This record gives sequence, structure tokens and C-alpha cells, in this order.
Amino acid sequence: MSRFRPTVATLLLLATLPVLAAPPAPATAPVEEARCDLRVATGPRGKVYEKLFADMRQVCGAEVSLCAVPSEGGLQNLTLLSSNQADIGLAQLDTWETLKEGDDNVRSLQLVMPLHSNLLHVISLRSGSRVGATTVMSKPVPGTGRVVQVRSYDDLKGLQVAAVGSAQLMGQTVARQLGLAVQVHNADSDDQALEMLNSGKVQAVFTTVGWPSPFVGRLRDDTYTLVRFDGKAPPPPYQLVKRNYQNLGALNHPFLAAPNLLLSPPYKVSGNYFKRVASLQRCLVKNLDALQEGGFHPGWKEVRDPRQSYGLMLFPGATAQTAAAETSSRSR
Repeated sequence: MSRFRPTVATLLLLATLPVLAAPPAPATAPVEEARCDLRVATGPRGKVYEKLFADMRQVCGAEVSLCAVPSEGGLQNLTLLSSNQADIGLAQLDTWETLKEGDDNVRSLQLVMPLHSNLLHVISLRSGSRVGATTVMSKPVPGTGRVVQVRSYDDLKGLQVAAVGSAQLMGQTVARQLGLAVQVHNADSDDQALEMLNSGKVQAVFTTVGWPSPFVGRLRDDTYTLVRFDGKAPPPPYQLVKRNYQNLGALNHPFLAAPNLLLSPPYKVSGNYFKRVASLQRCLVKNLDALQEGGFHPGWKEVRDPRQSYGLMLFPGATAQTAAAETSSRSR
């Protein structure tokens, strides 16, 4: 019987067999998704709601993880909270007061913390807008109609305005209370509203945002101007505040303003969501000085009393417990 004598080529082939027969290496474990304790209904990119959310996450993210639910603003945020698409959210007081009448879920929301005020920015063309012009094929006939200069709220009477986000509700409410009889056209964004103003479709833009507004801060005073609120007594629940926009030559400019609120559904005290919201509330109150004095958004400076309720039920966490303890101490 002849003996098998492997060649060099055969030996090389045999050397590869263990490798070929070896089971494949286990697949890499999937990357764990970022933990999110609370979904926060915020607002459009670049606006103040988003900036305040970034501050909250930077200061308190180690204690309770936060993720943003982008939206068009406070009006949509209340809908997101009502439909369980967000766990907490930001909204204006006047928007909550209006929507609570038709939505029990909105009515039951509790105040985690009062925030800055949103200012109703009313923008018009410095050179004025033409109204009442005769049109041919949707184009105005030169020399027809009249040019209106919109400098104060009284000048808005009977005009067309474009409103963005929460200004769609606030603008209509203010116009009704002041008897302005404006016709409000909804716009999806500040840029779209500005296009409507530039094209002559409207004579003013309504947009609500905390100060300073990045959008308004980019406008030039050779083209645009801010409309003044000249009334002495703002209609409730609005306040009168004065702010500056040097780029528009607006110094000590009077604005109508509505307080903003950080809101939460009435979670069960024994549940995880209650504990998470309470943790965030305690962290914000504890770090309020840092938020007001550090390199954060200036809107935090407007928070005078974290327990100011504006008539809402306080979320029964840190601020409510502190208020109850102080009340009990005074009654002894």
C-alpha cells in the first residue's frame, strides 16, 4: 500500500481549513439608544424655546435626561401634551387660557415653572404699504390705491396681517380686544410672513418670541420698522414691557407680552414620570441663579418667583412643597 505524502500545496490548503470552518464572529451589539427621561415640546429651530431647552439640558441633563420634540411653538405644544406626544412642554399663558376651554387635558396641565415672556413683535415696511390698489391679473395698477404707514397699533385698523405660530391666536385676541378689525392670515414661518409683507399681500407681520428675537435682530432699519403699542393699559392677561432692537432703531420700544410656562400633565405621585418632572423642577430651582448669571439665554433673568402660578395648579414637586412648608410655618 502506498503511503500518502502531502505536497506543499496540500499542506497550505489544510492550514486554511480551520479558519474556513470556524463559526463567524458574533455581530457587534447594537448601540443603545440615547436615554430620554422626558420628551420636551419646544419650538422652531433657532427660536427662544429651543434655546431655553438647550440651557435646561446643559444644566440638568445629568439628573434627568431630556430630548426635544420640535414644533411650531406653544400652540402646537399644548396639542402635543394633550395627545401624549410630549411629557412636558412650553406654552404661553394666553394660549393655555384659550385652549383649556375646549380640552380637558389642557385644562388639567400643571405649572412646573414660570418662564420668560413672549413679546408680540409687529413688523411693517418703513416706506409703507399700498392698499386698495386696482389689480389686473393679480398685479396692482401703478398709481391706484393709497400708501399706509403702520407705526402704531391704531394704524393697523382694517389692514391685513400675517401671523406666525402662537401669534395666530395672540394676534387675533389682541385685535379683537382693541377693536382693530384686522384680517389675520396664517404663515408657516417668519420668513414666509416676511415674504407676504414684501409682496404687498399683508401690511404687517405678527410674530411672538422671547427677547431678543434672532429673526427680528437680522432685519434692517432701512426696510423695516417695529410697530409700537401706545396703549397705557394692556388687555389682560398681557403685560407691557420695553425692550431694545438697535438694528431697527427701536429703543425702549413698548411691546405687548404674554408670560410663558413650563407645563406638565398631572402625573401620579407614585409614578416614574412624576419623579422625573420633580427632579427637573428641583434642578431648575436650585440652579436658577446660575442660569440667570451665567452664559445662558437672558430670558432666565425674567423669572422672579419660581412659585408664581398665574392661577394654574402648581406641579406638586419642589416649588409646591416649599410653598406649602412656608405657609405652614407662617401659620404656627
